[in-house]
Amino acid sequence: MTREDYIKSLIKSHGYTLKAFAQQISMPYTTLLSILNGSIGGAAMDNVLKICHALNVRIEELDQISSTGHLDRHLADGSDEAQDESLMELIRDLPPEKKIALKILLTNL
Repeated sequence: MTREDYIKSLIKSHGYTLKAFAQQISMPYTTLLSILNGSIGGAAMDNVLKICHALNVRIEELDQISSTGHLDRHLADGSDEAQDESLMELIRDLPPEKKIALKILLTNL
């Protein structure tokens, strides 16, 4: 997975379209598309920081993806507790209908 793919998946997991996310972070949609369809490594640092801040992602996580091709959240966060808190934050931010769908999905495992 590339860094760009990782960011795209996070945007979608937060319930945004790319256009809505661009509006949320006050970035022109075309700029976001250019970053995610090109190379996040060549983007202006201010824009990368905006994206990371909005998605609660550390720059170090993106760097890890760059060097390994995948993200080991346990190593990136440093602890299971930090990983659990990140997951709980994502769940808290879900719209009510997605929380219900998640409960149904988890109870059927």
